Amino acid sequence: MLKKIFIIYTILLTIFSKNILAIEISSPSAVVICSDSGRVLFDKNSTEKRKMASLTKIMTALLLVENCKMNENITIDKRATQIGGSKAGIKANDIVTAENLLYGMLLPSGNDCALAIAYHIGGSIENFAKMMNNKANELRLDDTHFANPHGLDNDEHYTTALSLALLTKYALSYSKIKEVVSTNEKDVVLGSFTKHLTNTNSLLRTYEKANGVKTGFTNGANRCLIASAKENELELIAVVLGSETSSIRFKDAKDILEDTFNKYKLYDISNFLNVYINIPIVKGNIKNYISSFSDNKKEALTDEEYKNIYVSQNFVDKLEAPIKAGTYIGTYKVSIGDEILYSKDFFTEYDIAKNSAKDYFILFIKNMFNKLEKI
Repeated sequence: MLKKIFIIYTILLTIFSKNILAIEISSPSAVVICSDSGRVLFDKNSTEKRKMASLTKIMTALLLVENCKMNENITIDKRATQIGGSKAGIKANDIVTAENLLYGMLLPSGNDCALAIAYHIGGSIENFAKMMNNKANELRLDDTHFANPHGLDNDEHYTTALSLALLTKYALSYSKIKEVVSTNEKDVVLGSFTKHLTNTNSLLRTYEKANGVKTGFTNGANRCLIASAKENELELIAVVLGSETSSIRFKDAKDILEDTFNKYKLYDISNFLNVYINIPIVKGNIKNYISSFSDNKKEALTDEEYKNIYVSQNFVDKLEAPIKAGTYIGTYKVSIGDEILYSKDFFTEYDIAKNSAKDYFILFIKNMFNKLEKI
């Protein structure tokens, strides 16, 4: 439940984020988001629908970790070994652990491992694709549709750079996925044999800040890349789609990551997230509705943006009893210009009863005694 709330909140942040195009890159579609908050920090056609190639395997990996234990044994379906494209080389009827299939799928981009996972979890490619789309719907990735677990070209298989970034942000909340996509090379037991696997993401070897994630290529999608990187406390996720060459996708990703690191740092904005509520109550058995709230949040901001953060709150002037718990009382926002960094609606946390005749009588008597004492 908490993860669902977190994802919905992230989606809302990206909707209100302003688009930023700081440098020129040749790839037709790209985005950089803050891994903590999902705020968009670089944007070039990031909501344009495009083919995603093997970047698809982030969703396949997500379904694997959510449906299987990593030491779970998986028997390789013969159909999985008959796929074309990049392969890890698994053999029919071999038994491979879920963890090792994850490595075989994400490091050398094994289409065969992706299919083995799909057959094991979904029973068929069609059913597994339904599971992928159900997960996409759950994560509010409305412009994304999956037709297979590996990413080979299909007219019904598409996404956007922004959706892939948000999907990756969610997937990296699982420590096993984060561990695998940051692995440069590893010896893995793939059933009846051991194989040395090397990650196709060369940024792990050429860019000291890189710590993931996944490459992709098909004729329809061209060269694609999801790249994550970290400097000090700030972690970023970049997505580049449709690059003409492999070198261009890596250069573009590194350039937009470096440009973003140069401009932004992770600020703690928790000091803006302290709310005190005191609302008068008419005809209630208590005089005021009193509540307080605080939250913790870090956000990628420029120095100038941090200086221009402002708080706005819009709460009702008064409440009239009786009042039920869950009654809307107002909204609190933290913003920069017209961009909302944080927004929360507030509701009463308990029932508030109306004064009874007895309460009014007691109040009348108290008021009379107070007046007599002043005489």
